[in-house]
Amino acid sequence: MRIFLGGLFHETNDFSPVPTGRASFEAMSWRPRLQRDVPPSVNLLGYGGALARARGLGLDVVAGPYAAAIPSARAGAPVWAELVDELLGELRAALPVDAVYLFLHGAMSTEGVDDCEGEILARVRELIGPDVPLGSSMDLHGTVTTKMLSSADFVVACKEYPHVDLEAESARVVDLLLAQANARIRPVSAAVRVPMLLIGPTTSGPLQSFVTRLRACESGPGMLSASAFHGFFGADHPDAGAAVVVTTDGDPALARRIAMELAQDLANSALAQGNVGMDLRTALEAADAHPGTVILADRADNSGGGAGGDSTLVLAELLRRNVRNATLGMMWDPVAADFCALAGEGSRLRLRLGGKVGPMSGPPLDVDAHVLAVREDVRQAAFGRGEANMPIGRSAAVRVGGVDVVIGSIRHQVFSRHVFEEHGIELANKKLVVVKSTQHFYEAFAPLGKVIYCDVPGTVTSDFSALPYARLPRPMWPIDPTPPVPAFIHGG
Repeated sequence: MRIFLGGLFHETNDFSPVPTGRASFEAMSWRPRLQRDVPPSVNLLGYGGALARARGLGLDVVAGPYAAAIPSARAGAPVWAELVDELLGELRAALPVDAVYLFLHGAMSTEGVDDCEGEILARVRELIGPDVPLGSSMDLHGTVTTKMLSSADFVVACKEYPHVDLEAESARVVDLLLAQANARIRPVSAAVRVPMLLIGPTTSGPLQSFVTRLRACESGPGMLSASAFHGFFGADHPDAGAAVVVTTDGDPALARRIAMELAQDLANSALAQGNVGMDLRTALEAADAHPGTVILADRADNSGGGAGGDSTLVLAELLRRNVRNATLGMMWDPVAADFCALAGEGSRLRLRLGGKVGPMSGPPLDVDAHVLAVREDVRQAAFGRGEANMPIGRSAAVRVGGVDVVIGSIRHQVFSRHVFEEHGIELANKKLVVVKSTQHFYEAFAPLGKVIYCDVPGTVTSDFSALPYARLPRPMWPIDPTPPVPAFIHGG
């Protein structure tokens, strides 16, 4: 079997202050036609899982281009056209193929196109014809559309948040495509929209239990896949919201029944778990009352959701309270990192820190900083596991009052302890560890102590009512108190 693999991955936040250009994709791209080996700074995520599985099965693999960018605002139409033309051009050159796998996000939008994934899948379907199996694995924070579902045979999301199962779900899509190509299965799908937006960790609580039930349901007779998309709060367009997609082996009635049951289960689980973190005052009081180490997640300044990563709101409050024995990372501030490098380790300088990207970053802080470390080579590990291959650029650790602050020059959320420990910061000795991340820090940091989710004003706030939506369908929980009512959008 000859299979083509491609990837185009971007979580687009309509409220992000950070623009997206072609250069945004360059550092996280791989072009197998031009580069034999994957660049050391590139994490292939789901594409890598599919590639390993296809090669392990002995398939004739045509590895197409992979391009990803850190979440940010919509790219311009020329950037979008160039990326898609490159992907489709390599697919066209590879024809004929027996199957196509694509690793997509599910929440990519550009100027003039709300549903980039649906557009890509439709254009691929036009190229390969109606009978060639086509499947895609996506981030659970994607948005499901009828265009996606009418073009692809499989639209599958990872199930965990943090997304530690991206590779495994992608590998499973390859298995399904192989089975379809060999006429062993006949996929039919149904999808149900759930009008809600989630930032729901699956590491505890009702959503953890929901994922257990989702997996059990997926392994039932006649089932091929079951996915729960949480939607993306940064998508401001008519298709936004959560959804459940179920694919069965030739049984549309089963697909409809299971999709509606899971959609209602997802809604009930989300309502029971809630969606908003503690306010900063309450979070710091809870941290102070806890006898051991506390991991405080600065969710609203998560660059992994489109934020600038340079918000000063939490740091300013720590300094105001004269908090001691604390550390905070990672502040995205290339200028401050350069100044620390220029001054050198051990130096003391007056430093303007953060608050540069936009109004949701808060004001810059003018601080007296002691430079503890300067590095050019620190890398972190995606989702806190595996090889540390994600560079943070020129970086520095500075002590400001009682807080050790890590500054990076590549905008990334905190995934792993390398961000701190590679700068000589011993996390086990800290009372408070502040991570600019929503949930992907969890696997690496939760073993250190108590995790507290904190919400302050910002681009990735979980108080969605604070965001200036213009095109979002309403009602939408939790912006509106109306309990979400699931409804079919495909196969109903």
